Amino acid sequence: MNKRGARTLHVGLILAFLLGAVPAAANTLPNGLELTKFEISTANPAIVGGTLTVEMVFTNRSNQPLQFDGEPGIFVAARVNSTSNANNRDFGHTKKPLVLKPGASATVRASTNLEAAGTWRFWPGFRLNGQWGPFRWMEKTVDVFASPAEARSAGEPITVSTLLKNPGAYDQKRVTVLGLALIVRKNRDAQGQPWTLMSLSDIEQNKLVMNVFGPGHPAASNGDRVRVTGTFRVKSPRGRYTYDNEIQVGDGGIVVTRTEEALRKVDTSNRPIIDLRKVIGKPFNLGRVSGNLKPLGAAIPLRFQSRAYTNTPNPNTILRTGMGTVQMKVLRAERKQQPGGHGSTLAGPGKTWLIIHLALSGSPANFGMPETFYQLPFGYDPGPTFFLTDAAGAVYWPDGPMENPINYYYKGYKTMGDISTRVAGWTNTATIFRVPSGIRQPTLVGITWQGGDRYEYAGVRLD
Repeated sequence: MNKRGARTLHVGLILAFLLGAVPAAANTLPNGLELTKFEISTANPAIVGGTLTVEMVFTNRSNQPLQFDGEPGIFVAARVNSTSNANNRDFGHTKKPLVLKPGASATVRASTNLEAAGTWRFWPGFRLNGQWGPFRWMEKTVDVFASPAEARSAGEPITVSTLLKNPGAYDQKRVTVLGLALIVRKNRDAQGQPWTLMSLSDIEQNKLVMNVFGPGHPAASNGDRVRVTGTFRVKSPRGRYTYDNEIQVGDGGIVVTRTEEALRKVDTSNRPIIDLRKVIGKPFNLGRVSGNLKPLGAAIPLRFQSRAYTNTPNPNTILRTGMGTVQMKVLRAERKQQPGGHGSTLAGPGKTWLIIHLALSGSPANFGMPETFYQLPFGYDPGPTFFLTDAAGAVYWPDGPMENPINYYYKGYKTMGDISTRVAGWTNTATIFRVPSGIRQPTLVGITWQGGDRYEYAGVRLD
């Protein structure tokens, strides 16, 4: 770790004894060192030239003394726009050896100047018995703006479609984006730190268009309306891979503005969300497909409810309804551990990516909504939607973040959400599912809404 001797720092070291023990968690290392407190204070929003202060409290929860090395001592590890050792901004080195007895705690306070704009990352730094502390353990992030004007601009929310009309204009900038949370994944890294990966859909167009990644486990669930604030990157390196069009957020960067449940209950626009996940249920009964189970390569007609709207005399007034018809062909299915090349991820132990190659065709006779095919399991006017089931009736939904790699790595393919239900002629696309490696009788099922509580199914056995 590098030292930053040029800064003027105020560092205090206090020893105290705490009574009682805290259950082991992500903030406690295997040797019993607990990060009892980790607080960051700065102006809101943080601006270049401002000051940031960190307070950390360590507690020895073991029954053995813990020896901190005197060089560099305890300090605040910091990086600017980096998840590696690049752009090191470590500060607050105590430069004193310290023996932390069982039950004792040590408090470190340190301040630094925010000299650069971007995403700053902070975590506790130390050498303990000759070993560095875990890299990015209990990390927290702070977004620093170049000026108050930039901070104000970043706080004005935009839609997903607005951002992606000209992504280069927003590259490496702080943005606030409104959208629907889709395929929300919450997990922990090797150090036990929580992270969340989700996709954002445009609220109006219901198209899956970009990813959001950051620390913590926000309350967001599939179908919630959310406000996301973070740094947008056209190319976002993360680990071994680089992802397209991603917002990296810090703590508190994902805020739920309306839950999916509230969206279904409130219908002020005559356009309630239709949640196909609740219609299908688990396990899925393949008997619903009945005689509409077709072989690979067959042209399968799919009917769906369509509606046309007008904004007079009231917004979203239904002008007329009808039935639309499209067709699908399942060309082939393949299993891979890594579906694409650069930018795609491994399926994981006991899992496989099942890539289903499709051809879709619309009809010029169709009118109104929906305008495109969907991979989403819900929407205001859901178009043809696809899910996977197996011999046991398990239900799998398409893995949205993998859609772009598939369409990038297979020439002549188009993203499903960009294929119009009103244009005739076959267009190649693909949908992808992460399933158990030993899945039996995988079957792709197309479901379409017929209006009211009526739905139709068509299926293709993939093996």
